[in-house]
Amino acid sequence: MRGRMVLDSSVIATIFFKDEDSLAAEKAVENHSPITVDTAMAEVANVAWKKALFFDEPKSAVFRAMQLSRDFILNVCQVIPAQELLEDAFEIALENRITIYDSLFVAASERTKAPLLTCDKKLYERTKGRYDLLII
Repeated sequence: MRGRMVLDSSVIATIFFKDEDSLAAEKAVENHSPITVDTAMAEVANVAWKKALFFDEPKSAVFRAMQLSRDFILNVCQVIPAQELLEDAFEIALENRITIYDSLFVAASERTKAPLLTCDKKLYERTKGRYDLLII
């Protein structure tokens, strides 16, 4: 049986918008049943916007990567609605001085009892030892 793992938007973005961590992210995810929060789709789309606008990456390639990431989220991941996690996420955000966006993924990890995989070093540093987090 495949283990479950919560993916935050930084991991999903890294998989579909290639960078130095992409291979490690793909390997970490390949033997797991991925879980994410519905806000991941908007956060990954924001990465696409930045790639096209600020990094001059071709719009068609960025748009295609955005579509593939959307399909991954909708068809491969178990998606938890943010509204189901909001109260816990609010407490986690205040206790750890992290954004609500990040705390939603921590709350998803806590709820599902699955580790959270992130590429976000700041999130990892602020929460390590308190939650089940893995970093790429």
